[in-house]
Amino acid sequence: MSIKLEQVQIPEELPIAHYADELVDAIRDHQVVVVAGETGSGKSTQLPKLCLRAGRGMAGLIGHTQPRRVAARSVAHRIATELGVALGSEVGFSVRFNDQVNAETQIRVMTDGILLAELSRDPDLSRYDTIIVDEAHERSLNIDFILGYLRQLLHRRPELHLIVTSATIDTDRFSE
Repeated sequence: MSIKLEQVQIPEELPIAHYADELVDAIRDHQVVVVAGETGSGKSTQLPKLCLRAGRGMAGLIGHTQPRRVAARSVAHRIATELGVALGSEVGFSVRFNDQVNAETQIRVMTDGILLAELSRDPDLSRYDTIIVDEAHERSLNIDFILGYLRQLLHRRPELHLIVTSATIDTDRFSE
């Protein structure tokens, strides 16, 4: 079973809802999208759903990194609840010692360490059609390595899309 587009609703009270159509167009039309927005704007929980609206997640997983395990679990739980699906089915999460995904999973929220480990097994990230790197402003070694690696990978995989989000990032400088 896959998530139906009518299930994908963006709560109007979130600031990101005002930019939903623009973001869907950007995700559909550009291989790399940088999204800056304040904490609490809905970036983490709504961008994977906007990716679905843009047609992503059909040819592979939407991978969504979080810097911390608690955040990965809570973001996945919120997305699953809003979509009306069971956690571990169409929306799952992977953190150290806990992997709640299955063959139906379309959105996989994980720590950046999990994605790094996956790179060693699958350097092309062939299971994914979209990667969301959240909280890029934290500039950890993991995030910096992932972004540097993805920059090279995008040339080999033009169908792979990358979304980078941050609360405080300089989008012009970062886009370079």
